[in-house]
Amino acid sequence: MTLKKCNSCVIYKPGSESDILIKARVVCDDDTIHIYFGDENIKEHGLENYTDRIRIDFFDNQAGQIKTFCKLVIQKNTDSYISEAWAADCKVLETIEVLQRQQDLRVDLNQETLFSSKGHGYFSGTIHNISVGGLYLTTDTRLEKDEQLEFQYCFMMKLLKVRAAVLRETVIRDNYYGYGCLFVNLSNGAEKDIRQFVYRQQRKNSNSYE
Repeated sequence: MTLKKCNSCVIYKPGSESDILIKARVVCDDDTIHIYFGDENIKEHGLENYTDRIRIDFFDNQAGQIKTFCKLVIQKNTDSYISEAWAADCKVLETIEVLQRQQDLRVDLNQETLFSSKGHGYFSGTIHNISVGGLYLTTDTRLEKDEQLEFQYCFMMKLLKVRAAVLRETVIRDNYYGYGCLFVNLSNGAEKDIRQFVYRQQRKNSNSYE
Protein backbone atom coordinates (compact mmCIF):
# COMPACT_ATOMS: atom_id res chain seq x y z
CA MET A 1 0.00 0.00 0.00
CA THR A 2 1.27 3.48 -0.91
CA LEU A 3 0.27 6.49 1.18
CA LYS A 4 -0.07 9.66 -0.84
CA LYS A 5 -0.26 12.67 1.49
CA CYS A 6 -0.24 11.31 5.04
CA ASN A 7 1.28 12.98 8.11
CA SER A 8 -0.61 11.42 11.03
CA CYS A 9 -2.01 8.16 12.35
CA VAL A 10 -3.43 6.51 15.46
CA ILE A 11 -1.98 3.30 16.90
CA TYR A 12 -4.30 0.93 18.76
CA LYS A 13 -3.40 -0.99 21.90
CA PRO A 14 -1.69 -4.32 21.14
CA GLY A 15 -4.33 -6.98 20.53
CA SER A 16 -7.17 -4.41 20.30
CA GLU A 17 -9.11 -3.05 17.32
CA SER A 18 -11.06 -0.43 19.28
CA ASP A 19 -8.85 1.08 22.02
CA ILE A 20 -6.56 3.82 20.74
CA LEU A 21 -3.17 3.87 22.43
CA ILE A 22 -1.49 6.91 20.93
CA LYS A 23 -1.54 9.44 18.11
CA ALA A 24 1.62 9.61 16.03
CA ARG A 25 3.35 11.59 13.30
CA VAL A 26 3.93 9.96 9.91
CA VAL A 27 6.69 10.61 7.39
CA CYS A 28 6.64 8.80 4.03
CA ASP A 29 9.88 8.31 2.12
CA ASP A 30 9.03 6.73 -1.26
CA ASP A 31 7.43 3.41 -0.23
CA THR A 32 8.84 3.49 3.33
CA ILE A 33 6.64 4.63 6.23
CA HIS A 34 8.26 6.12 9.34
CA ILE A 35 6.22 6.78 12.50
CA TYR A 36 7.26 9.01 15.41
CA PHE A 37 5.57 9.24 18.82
CA GLY A 38 6.11 10.26 22.46
CA ASP A 39 6.68 8.29 25.65
CA GLU A 40 3.09 8.08 26.88
CA ASN A 41 1.75 4.54 27.41
CA ILE A 42 4.50 2.90 25.35
CA LYS A 43 6.25 0.87 28.07
CA GLU A 44 3.03 0.35 30.04
CA HIS A 45 1.48 -1.60 27.16
CA GLY A 46 4.71 -3.29 26.04
CA LEU A 47 4.69 -1.64 22.63
CA GLU A 48 8.46 -1.21 22.49
CA ASN A 49 8.94 -5.01 22.30
CA TYR A 50 5.71 -5.90 20.48
CA THR A 51 6.34 -7.95 17.33
CA ASP A 52 2.84 -9.13 16.34
CA ARG A 53 0.63 -7.22 13.90
CA ILE A 54 -1.08 -4.13 15.27
CA ARG A 55 -4.01 -1.95 14.18
CA ILE A 56 -3.11 1.47 12.78
CA ASP A 57 -5.36 4.05 11.10
CA PHE A 58 -3.62 6.45 8.72
CA PHE A 59 -5.12 9.83 7.84
CA ASP A 60 -4.23 10.68 4.26
CA ASN A 61 -5.15 14.07 2.82
CA GLN A 62 -5.87 12.50 -0.58
CA ALA A 63 -7.16 9.02 0.15
CA GLY A 64 -8.94 9.60 3.47
CA GLN A 65 -8.84 7.32 6.53
CA ILE A 66 -7.03 4.06 5.80
CA LYS A 67 -7.60 1.25 8.32
CA THR A 68 -4.75 -1.28 8.41
CA PHE A 69 -2.89 -4.01 10.23
CA CYS A 70 0.83 -3.28 10.40
CA LYS A 71 4.10 -4.52 11.79
CA LEU A 72 6.30 -2.01 13.63
CA VAL A 73 10.02 -2.11 14.29
CA ILE A 74 10.36 0.32 17.22
CA GLN A 75 13.47 1.90 18.69
CA LYS A 76 14.42 4.85 20.83
CA ASN A 77 14.88 7.96 18.72
CA THR A 78 18.54 9.03 18.50
CA ASP A 79 18.07 11.89 16.03
CA SER A 80 18.46 15.18 17.88
CA TYR A 81 16.52 17.00 15.16
CA ILE A 82 13.38 14.93 15.88
CA SER A 83 11.45 15.83 19.03
CA GLU A 84 9.59 12.53 19.60
CA ALA A 85 11.07 9.95 21.97
CA TRP A 86 10.32 6.90 19.78
CA ALA A 87 10.71 6.05 16.09
CA ALA A 88 9.34 3.09 14.13
CA ASP A 89 9.62 1.65 10.65
CA CYS A 90 6.17 0.52 9.58
CA LYS A 91 5.17 -2.23 7.15
CA VAL A 92 1.52 -2.47 6.13
CA LEU A 93 0.43 -6.12 6.25
CA GLU A 94 -3.25 -5.70 5.39
CA THR A 95 -5.53 -2.85 4.34
CA ILE A 96 -8.93 -3.34 5.98
CA GLU A 97 -10.92 -0.38 4.68
CA VAL A 98 -10.55 3.06 3.15
CA LEU A 99 -13.01 5.75 4.21
CA GLN A 100 -12.77 8.47 1.62
CA ARG A 101 -13.23 12.09 2.50
CA GLN A 102 -16.88 13.15 2.36
CA GLN A 103 -16.09 15.88 -0.16
CA ASP A 104 -14.73 13.30 -2.62
CA LEU A 105 -17.71 12.78 -4.88
CA ARG A 106 -17.99 9.57 -6.91
CA VAL A 107 -19.69 9.34 -10.29
CA ASP A 108 -20.51 6.51 -12.70
CA LEU A 109 -18.38 6.40 -15.83
CA ASN A 110 -18.66 2.94 -17.53
CA GLN A 111 -15.74 3.67 -19.86
CA GLU A 112 -13.73 0.98 -21.65
CA THR A 113 -10.06 1.80 -21.02
CA LEU A 114 -6.60 0.46 -21.84
CA PHE A 115 -4.45 -0.14 -18.74
CA SER A 116 -0.86 -1.22 -18.25
CA SER A 117 1.18 -2.63 -15.37
CA LYS A 118 4.66 -4.07 -14.92
CA GLY A 119 3.28 -7.49 -14.10
CA HIS A 120 0.66 -7.79 -16.86
CA GLY A 121 1.65 -5.39 -19.63
CA TYR A 122 -1.29 -3.88 -21.51
CA PHE A 123 -4.82 -5.07 -20.75
CA SER A 124 -8.36 -3.76 -21.22
CA GLY A 125 -10.89 -3.01 -18.53
CA THR A 126 -13.96 -0.90 -17.78
CA ILE A 127 -13.90 2.01 -15.33
CA HIS A 128 -17.33 1.88 -13.68
CA ASN A 129 -16.98 4.81 -11.30
CA ILE A 130 -14.37 7.36 -10.30
CA SER A 131 -13.62 9.92 -7.60
CA VAL A 132 -10.65 12.16 -6.87
CA GLY A 133 -9.44 9.41 -4.53
CA GLY A 134 -9.64 6.42 -6.87
CA LEU A 135 -11.72 4.26 -9.17
CA TYR A 136 -13.50 0.93 -9.54
CA LEU A 137 -12.77 -1.16 -12.63
CA THR A 138 -13.62 -4.59 -13.98
CA THR A 139 -11.40 -6.74 -16.18
CA ASP A 140 -10.69 -10.33 -17.18
CA THR A 141 -7.04 -9.82 -16.11
CA ARG A 142 -6.25 -11.12 -12.61
CA LEU A 143 -4.34 -8.41 -10.75
CA GLU A 144 -2.45 -8.56 -7.47
CA LYS A 145 -3.19 -6.56 -4.33
CA ASP A 146 -1.04 -3.37 -4.25
CA GLU A 147 -0.16 -3.84 -7.94
CA GLN A 148 0.18 -0.47 -9.62
CA LEU A 149 -1.44 0.22 -12.97
CA GLU A 150 -1.49 3.17 -15.34
CA PHE A 151 -4.02 4.54 -17.80
CA GLN A 152 -4.69 7.69 -19.78
CA TYR A 153 -7.93 9.64 -19.71
CA CYS A 154 -9.06 13.04 -20.87
CA PHE A 155 -10.15 15.10 -17.86
CA MET A 156 -11.24 18.70 -18.49
CA MET A 157 -10.07 18.53 -22.16
CA LYS A 158 -6.57 17.48 -21.05
CA LEU A 159 -5.12 13.99 -21.47
CA LEU A 160 -3.60 12.79 -18.20
CA LYS A 161 -1.55 9.70 -17.39
CA VAL A 162 -2.80 8.42 -14.03
CA ARG A 163 -1.36 5.76 -11.72
CA ALA A 164 -3.43 3.74 -9.25
CA ALA A 165 -2.79 0.89 -6.82
CA VAL A 166 -5.10 -2.11 -6.34
CA LEU A 167 -6.71 -2.04 -2.91
CA ARG A 168 -9.28 -4.85 -3.01
CA GLU A 169 -10.61 -7.52 -5.35
CA THR A 170 -14.09 -8.89 -6.05
CA VAL A 171 -14.58 -12.09 -8.07
CA ILE A 172 -17.59 -11.29 -10.25
CA ARG A 173 -17.68 -14.59 -12.14
CA ASP A 174 -15.20 -17.07 -13.54
CA ASN A 175 -12.22 -15.21 -15.02
CA TYR A 176 -13.78 -11.77 -14.47
CA TYR A 177 -12.84 -9.49 -11.57
CA GLY A 178 -13.59 -6.13 -10.01
CA TYR A 179 -10.92 -3.92 -8.40
CA GLY A 180 -11.16 -0.93 -6.10
CA CYS A 181 -8.06 1.20 -6.67
CA LEU A 182 -6.48 4.26 -5.07
CA PHE A 183 -4.76 6.95 -7.11
CA VAL A 184 -1.02 7.20 -6.42
CA ASN A 185 1.14 10.34 -6.49
CA LEU A 186 -1.42 12.61 -8.12
CA SER A 187 0.01 16.03 -8.91
CA ASN A 188 -1.96 19.03 -7.62
CA GLY A 189 -2.94 19.84 -11.20
CA ALA A 190 -4.19 16.31 -11.91
CA GLU A 191 -6.15 16.20 -8.66
CA LYS A 192 -7.78 19.53 -9.52
CA ASP A 193 -8.73 18.34 -13.03
CA ILE A 194 -10.21 15.08 -11.75
CA ARG A 195 -12.14 16.88 -9.00
CA GLN A 196 -13.62 19.32 -11.54
CA PHE A 197 -14.44 16.47 -13.92
CA VAL A 198 -16.22 14.50 -11.19
CA TYR A 199 -18.13 17.59 -10.04
CA ARG A 200 -19.28 18.43 -13.58
CA GLN A 201 -20.30 14.84 -14.28
CA GLN A 202 -22.37 14.79 -11.10
CA ARG A 203 -24.05 18.08 -12.04
CA LYS A 204 -24.72 16.73 -15.53
CA ASN A 205 -26.22 13.51 -14.14
CA SER A 206 -28.36 15.44 -11.65
CA ASN A 207 -29.73 17.77 -14.34
CA SER A 208 -30.69 14.83 -16.55
CA TYR A 209 -33.19 13.69 -13.88
CA GLU A 210 -34.84 17.11 -13.48
